[in-house]
Amino acid sequence: MLSWSNCKDWASISKPPLGTDRLDLTDLLEISDLLLCSQTFRFRVASWSMSTALQKGDQITVEPTSPAQLQVGDLILYHQNGQLICHRLVAMEGAGSELRIITKGDAATGCDAPLQPEQVLGRVVAVARRWPWARTSGSAGAQAMRIDIMCERLTELIARGMRWLQGHRGYRWIMRALLSRCVAYYVGLPEGRRWFRYHRISRRGGDPNGFTGRRDFHLLAKLGGTSVGSLQGKAGAEGYWIENLHVRIRYRGLGVASQLLALAATAASRSRPPVLLASVEPANTAALYLFTKAGFRETGGLRDNQVSLRRDL
Repeated sequence: MLSWSNCKDWASISKPPLGTDRLDLTDLLEISDLLLCSQTFRFRVASWSMSTALQKGDQITVEPTSPAQLQVGDLILYHQNGQLICHRLVAMEGAGSELRIITKGDAATGCDAPLQPEQVLGRVVAVARRWPWARTSGSAGAQAMRIDIMCERLTELIARGMRWLQGHRGYRWIMRALLSRCVAYYVGLPEGRRWFRYHRISRRGGDPNGFTGRRDFHLLAKLGGTSVGSLQGKAGAEGYWIENLHVRIRYRGLGVASQLLALAATAASRSRPPVLLASVEPANTAALYLFTKAGFRETGGLRDNQVSLRRDL
């Protein structure tokens, strides 16, 4: 059963809908620290795989535990393949470094893949029902489950349809025309050793206001207040190196990366030597095409086994 935290700071650990960026479990260490520090942590159930013991929307309280404390029948929270899952412990095989933990969802027909002990985050010690009335009325609970599953399937179909549309060039042209003037660009300039001060870039001239001298910079693209892309420029002896160029998956193909590269070229042209440099993995053909389209050329050398690119301004 998929789970997510009731705290908004941990929203990234739930399974995202199809077609969105996947962040994976980047906060596992922090979750473990919170469990050890506060001794309990609460999560919200996100699927029906443990029905009827747990239903979607129920809140579970988890406490840290060791493999020696686990017993068959416990509900445990663990991570697997980039997801947080809460299933029932049905068996423990082996001992020591050979210990394998076997789990199963109550609504599933078969057991899950065996777990390593380090995958277990904790044991469920309390459950708060989201829909208490569903427990007293079997028909009402079953109907709520059917409706929710239908909504999930409909959402997945819509997401698949959107991904299919995003693969068509005509759709990207239309969306680029609609959104190009809605995306705001900012340049961040160093302020001290750790911080950047951001300035809105004028739409008329596309000029990074406030950029003077040879210094690192950070470009940010926002749509409706949400960050959709970024680029970091780092000053070097040969010119400016482009590092960490990234556009969120759902906004790719809309010209955001091209605009970020154009703004980076404007900023780098004010320094000496006026050169933009980048390195791309050979397998990343989409990035190579983007840089080539932006006027970069391959220098023939490799930088950390990556293709070296250069643009003279």
